[in-house]
Amino acid sequence: MEKWDRILSPENILLDLQAKGSIAAIRELAGLLGDDDAIQNHKQFVSDVIRREQNSTTGIGHGVAVPHAHEDFINRQILALGISRAGVDFGAVDGNPVHIIALLATPRKHHKKHMELLAGLSRMLQHESVRESLIQAGDAAAILDIFKAGK
Repeated sequence: MEKWDRILSPENILLDLQAKGSIAAIRELAGLLGDDDAIQNHKQFVSDVIRREQNSTTGIGHGVAVPHAHEDFINRQILALGISRAGVDFGAVDGNPVHIIALLATPRKHHKKHMELLAGLSRMLQHESVRESLIQAGDAAAILDIFKAGK
């Protein structure tokens, strides 16, 4: 399985996402990445992710959204994860609120890896047991353990 521990760190996990809408959720999660050198132009990153979300929802169903950007100003793969117990309106394909948001940033030159990471996230998060474990996790270490276990 992908090396999630290389791209997802405890400081990039938010267990109590407060946002109610997709744009606010993207901004809240992107704020976790603001000081990371993986993204050279944070303002442009946020703008690109929001624009992509406005064009087509990244709410893939089953309470999951995977907003993402794939740009030249991103130096390396990085992931932020947010959990919303109340749910966020992402206009998901199944019409349900989103409880798990995985914000992915990857360098444009790593297109194949970008697609592999998106597919890996989708595969892992399609399992109800994984989704339930993530929502019930008590701390960032538990979230990391779930990602390391994969499915």
